[in-house]
Amino acid sequence: MEQRNSMMQWVIGVLALVVGMGGGYYYGNMMGHNRGVEAGIAQEKAAEIARREAAEREAASAINPFNQGSANPFEKASANPFDDVNVNPFK
Repeated sequence: MEQRNSMMQWVIGVLALVVGMGGGYYYGNMMGHNRGVEAGIAQEKAAEIARREAAEREAASAINPFNQGSANPFEKASANPFDDVNVNPFK
């Protein structure tokens, strides 16, 4: 009787261990899946915000008339435009 009782305890222990491992695997898999989905959604939202901000900056720079070219229209001109002028027409 004692032999049978000991064997039954082992069977129940192993069965409880298998059920516990299965439940833990299922719970961990579901929690990991949920965290992965949440992380993926957060990553996609961050990428969308970055794309939107880049598009806004590009649109703003395309519309801004003062951002086209230099601010000084005489940047390429010489310092004194009258150096080469012939002042006396009779010389």
